[in-house]
Amino acid sequence: MTFRDDHPHLSMIGDFVGHFGDKIGGKISNLFSGDDEKQEVVEKIVVHDKENPSCDPLIDDHEECEDAAIEAARQEYEHIKPSAQFKCGPVLRFQDIQVQQRRWIGSALIVTDKDDPRPPRMVIRDPTKSRVGFSLPQHLESWEGNHFYRYDIQLTLMAHREKRIEYWFETENGVKTKTPQKWNFHVPALDENHNWAFYSCNGFTSDVADPMGTHGGADPLWDDLLGAHDRLPFHTIVGGGDQIYNDDVLATPEMVEWLAMDEESRLSTSFNNEKKYAVERYYFDHYVEHFTTGTYSKALSLIPSVNTWDDHDIIDGYGSYPAKYQLSNVMQGIGAAAARFYLLFQQHSNAHITQRAGLLTAKSGKGWSTITHFGKRTLVVLPDTRSERSKETILSNDTYDLLEKEIRRQLLPTTKHLVIVLGTPLVYPALTLFEASLDKLGDKLSRGSVIGKIFGKCKAFENVLGQFGPELLDDLVDSWACTIHTEEKRRLVELLQTIATQHSVRVTFVGGDVHVGGAGRLFGTESKDRLTDPYDMVQIVSSAIVNGPPPGGVITALHATSKTYSLNEYTSEEMTEIFTKDVDGSPLDNKKLLNRRNWCSVREFHDKSQLKFTIRVENIDHVGTQKYPIFVEPLTVTPREP
Repeated sequence: MTFRDDHPHLSMIGDFVGHFGDKIGGKISNLFSGDDEKQEVVEKIVVHDKENPSCDPLIDDHEECEDAAIEAARQEYEHIKPSAQFKCGPVLRFQDIQVQQRRWIGSALIVTDKDDPRPPRMVIRDPTKSRVGFSLPQHLESWEGNHFYRYDIQLTLMAHREKRIEYWFETENGVKTKTPQKWNFHVPALDENHNWAFYSCNGFTSDVADPMGTHGGADPLWDDLLGAHDRLPFHTIVGGGDQIYNDDVLATPEMVEWLAMDEESRLSTSFNNEKKYAVERYYFDHYVEHFTTGTYSKALSLIPSVNTWDDHDIIDGYGSYPAKYQLSNVMQGIGAAAARFYLLFQQHSNAHITQRAGLLTAKSGKGWSTITHFGKRTLVVLPDTRSERSKETILSNDTYDLLEKEIRRQLLPTTKHLVIVLGTPLVYPALTLFEASLDKLGDKLSRGSVIGKIFGKCKAFENVLGQFGPELLDDLVDSWACTIHTEEKRRLVELLQTIATQHSVRVTFVGGDVHVGGAGRLFGTESKDRLTDPYDMVQIVSSAIVNGPPPGGVITALHATSKTYSLNEYTSEEMTEIFTKDVDGSPLDNKKLLNRRNWCSVREFHDKSQLKFTIRVENIDHVGTQKYPIFVEPLTVTPREP
């Protein structure tokens, strides 16, 4: 590894899921029956040849030319828009690459308010195939006359050429057209590089008074990301949490009324139908607006996503409130509604098909974690760090056991990198010293107004806690860096150290949430060579792609607490100086964290088994970015027997 300069949860029951209602007909009607054998049959015919439903030309036909020059075509992004015939979509999702089968698995989602018993088929063109494929719509769920449909997509990967896949819908508003609206995405070559991007914090918190005036709005960094995609296509985009900011659910009249109650009433109030409808209406409407607006909506239809979620996808700080508030009827109702639409919009799933959608749930029935192959050499793990969260716990014992078992099972002989995506950074300055650092800065910083900015918290979190009573600092335990989570953090790291040692894979952490760019690392305290140290693990910190950064005083205070810490008797951790200059070329005193908006591109160099993480930091004029690269080398040590 070399740095540039140094070398009650959310489970869904009863009416939470809603009705499946409309059946697609034939064998498709059995899709959600729970019968594994029937589901397997359906998967084989979902994408099919028009004349021969048992044959899938996108998988079964031989490529016309293995060495075909399928080059990336420059996009005209002004023409890439959500489909006018749908309420939302298409939205692409990446699920997995089955390496031995050379198979890419993903899906697309549409939402329509048309009561059409036969939504249009999706047409998929693979340039190496002589025939197009057709994907049938699969009904996931309906809400208030709005219907969610998922389209399964399976493709065969070539060995040495990425492919630009084109897709469209067979009819538009029920009529075939000679010039249908079209979209495209790229799938990697199996033996070549898998290129991806990471982002987090994709919205503005309520304390950003003038987003357009102060930050140029939500589009600048998404424009930069799509520009990079145009030059060298991304095969996947990873959402590290807070893909949407749903905090204003508390601004609905029903929630304002609830917050105004005295404490006893708030805790005992039921989540009745009126509140349930108001909250669900908010989540549905906000998702539709967010997924169909600006450059982000273009990215959703051009780059398949794989997501985890964090608190803002639910409500600011969800899971970290004191137990009596977190487990109240209304808070649990809010969490259930958020989970319903998170699964639909972000995971193309519902409570009945999470396993089929590639989501892992522990024996407790809680959580939707993801493990996916980014080709032969990189395994990406996205633990669900929200569904089981309490003030004391981030992941349950069941989930740790499940993750360990599945990681070991899915590691390939060719896997060189194990990337762990966490909603909040694992390696970060110690917050136990932060308040003392604020005191040294005198009146320049206010404890109450600043402490939340460390974690990307906004007024919604402070408002709820303010209504409930506790001090913000006392109850802000929403990070791995908080003292209350120290033992659990150690457990996670030691689990991954064992896997790294036994399988000779390099572990890297990627996290967001804190609205700064940065990097850190864990390492063996007695290690002399990073390349052979299985305990050497880089932490990439990248956020926010939209939200505003914290003030400079926060960065100064965090740097004052940023030292080398001991995780256990043989492991240390520290932040790393990667920002010697600001985006305008001026020298920086604080070199570990940079408080400007950013996102991260990840390019694989398969010949070196190397990953290049580049934190792309927004320019002062909100046009383009400056690049700060971090290289992660493979682990060069012989695997040890378990």
